[in-house]
Order: sequence, then structure tokens, then C-alpha cells
Amino acid sequence: MEIGFIGAGKVGRGLGIYFSNNGHYVSGYFSRSLKSAEEAANLLNTTVFEDIDQLLASCDMIFITTPDDQIIKVWNELEHYNIKNKIICHASGALSSEIFDTAEQRGAYAYSLHPMFAFWDINGNISGLENACFTIEGSNTYLPEIKSFITSMGNKALVIDTDKKALYHAANIMAANLVIALLSISYSCLQQSGISPDDSPQALLPLITENINNISKNGLINSLTGPIERGDSLTIQKHLEMIPKQYGAVYAELSKELLSLAQQKHPNRDYSVIYNQLNEYLKKRSL
Repeated sequence: MEIGFIGAGKVGRGLGIYFSNNGHYVSGYFSRSLKSAEEAANLLNTTVFEDIDQLLASCDMIFITTPDDQIIKVWNELEHYNIKNKIICHASGALSSEIFDTAEQRGAYAYSLHPMFAFWDINGNISGLENACFTIEGSNTYLPEIKSFITSMGNKALVIDTDKKALYHAANIMAANLVIALLSISYSCLQQSGISPDDSPQALLPLITENINNISKNGLINSLTGPIERGDSLTIQKHLEMIPKQYGAVYAELSKELLSLAQQKHPNRDYSVIYNQLNEYLKKRSL
């Protein structure tokens, strides 16, 4: 199966290199920016396609790796070509295969194939991609083959529901981007307690790293520690009194989620005092 890319940015280059390194044939790149396509093609010593006709003639599987707001524009152009029997994929986390709305009637097969990985290097540094899961949804026709395509590289392939793609993407954002926001709040609270901005990341990094390692080894519930799990309502009350107001609701809502995990870990423990504390705090904030 010959693979071609429309879009030659970080994702297109990274995936192209990864597929090629794992024995799959990448035919080349087409991009509105000839310079970008040339740079991507040079990384793999492959072809620069001058137009979409040339790409379609050479490729069985076409990846659209443009920014999300450009994918539908590319599809609106691509669907007017002869795409019969072509596998059309995009790598967006937020969009589903349904944006390729006329693929089936044109004899093509539509998929979203999203690597749960942050592509950060325009020069194709993909260190860590070998550990990433890929999620797939789309036409049933080649779903087993697409899944095998991913697992052949050693990655885990997960099939998700097409109509839940936005929820899936929100989960990714919470685990990646929103964690950064949470750490920013933590840094702010440390600094307000007297720790300098330069020392905050270094002070928290071992705690963060060990927590992630524990989750990896033991799962969420068995990695749970701290005052919520212990049922330490006095400590929770002190936190609620001291935490800056703009962060209080975040603390309380996340603590309620921890409380549900703690109850699963200790089904016979009474957490009602903390549950009421958190609800009362949130109720006062909403008035």
C-alpha cells in the first residue's frame, strides 16, 4: 500500500517518517506550499507531488495532515477527483471521518486515524511515538486492515465510536493540555506560599513523575493518596479556606472526583463529611 500526504507540517512529516521507518512505503507529499512539501520529501528522500492528480495516481492511502480548519477545504476539492477505491484518512483528534461525507458514494473509504501523541518538531523528531496509542474510526470495509497497519508497527490500535469523537478528544485535552493549566495553578499557589517561580517546577517534578509512574504500574485507584483518601476533613477545610478564590471551584470539583475514586478503594469508609464540605463550598461560590 502506497501512502501519500496532503499537508507537510509537523504531523505529516512525523507520521511519514514513522511509517517509513516501520516498513511502509511513503510515496510523497503535496502541499499548497511547495517549499514545505520539498522539505518533507527531503526528510524521506521521496516525491514532491505537484498536483493532487499526480498524488492520486501514485497512492492507495491518502492522509490529509493539514490543520483541522483546512481538512474540510481539502476534502471539498479532493472529492471532485476520481477517488474510487482510495483510503482517505485524516489525523485530527477532534474531527471524525464523517467530514468525508460523500466518500462512500464516490467509492472511497473514509477514516480518522489519530495518534495520541504531541508532534512538536517540524524536522520529524518522533521520539516516543512508538509508545503511543492510535485511535481509529470510519468505514467498516477496511477497519481490520487499518488496525493491522497500526499494530504492525508495535502500537496499540483502539477503535472508537464515530459519534463520540469530540468526547474522545476532550479526554485527550484533559490529560495533556489541561494538566498544564492545573500545574500552573499549583505553581501559583506555591509561589504565594513563598517558593520562588524558579524553584516551583523543580520542586514539583519528582512528585509529578512518581505519580505518573505509580499510575502506570498500579492504575488510578491504587495510586490514590492524600487527605481525600485518608478522609482527613480538617486538612480539606484548611485548603478550602486558604486557596485563592479563583482556584477554589477547580479544587473542589476535582476533589469530588477523587472522592468517588476513594470510595471505590475503600467502600466501607464514610466520606460523607468531606462530600458535604465540598458541596457546601461550591454552593456558597455559586450564590
